Amino acid sequence: MLNDGERVRQLDRAYRELAMSTFVFETRLTHRLSYFRTFASPRIAGLLTHTGQMQAEPRRRAYDTGLMMYALIEAGLESPTGRHAVARLNEMHRRWRITNDDYLWVLGTFAVMSVRTIERIGWRAITEAEKQTVIDWHVELGTRMGITDIPTDHATFDAWFTAYEARMLRRTDAGEELLRLALEVVGSQIPRRMRRPVLALAPVLIEEPARTALGLARPSLRARAVVAAAVKVRAVRRRRLGPPAPFFRMGEANTEYPDGWTLDDLGPRRVGARAQRR
Repeated sequence: MLNDGERVRQLDRAYRELAMSTFVFETRLTHRLSYFRTFASPRIAGLLTHTGQMQAEPRRRAYDTGLMMYALIEAGLESPTGRHAVARLNEMHRRWRITNDDYLWVLGTFAVMSVRTIERIGWRAITEAEKQTVIDWHVELGTRMGITDIPTDHATFDAWFTAYEARMLRRTDAGEELLRLALEVVGSQIPRRMRRPVLALAPVLIEEPARTALGLARPSLRARAVVAAAVKVRAVRRRRLGPPAPFFRMGEANTEYPDGWTLDDLGPRRVGARAQRR
């Protein structure tokens, strides 16, 4: 029988394979869409607006969210790096009053939405065992963050997630402003001539009720057709070429962190922290 540490290390390996090789594109897209989706919750949009971090440094906050998640996936929850990352997440969130349901829903934007995204645009079908791996890994992450009452199977978590969204998601000025800032960050990474047509496809990828809550229009048939065609072409290429080259390295320099980064650099700025590292 496996001890708890070995169980989590096996889970880390299984989820890392799914998220960073088998369904790497689908997982990266989920993380981006999950980031947008959180703005559809009035309570979370209100909190993000209150902190002022998104308005002050929208690019940095977007980078930090992605870097933190991939640090956890690459290193594993049971590793020293994973434990440090979870501690940083808990430190960042501890100062705010956030309900367990809100924490659980945000966790679901990664767990439940990962499965939905793969089911919708994956290059192949996801198996039931793979769905459970996605859920198990996020249950482990959530538990380490102190979240309680986490559903432990995909169907139950999906049903809870759907019910929460029907009850809680609403359109707000704060949510729409946060989405505008986030889309500007995404748009800045797209060649100018392609920016508007690419961003116009976003409503196709964001499903209801989040789409309406974010103030996005119902996508046109043309936009849906473009996305469907792109999904088919990408699936053919993925089957032919195999998984893409690794895209993530811990601490690697990027446009937001040209000198590299550590876990302590991510999140709200801590006075003197970066100077001390240098």
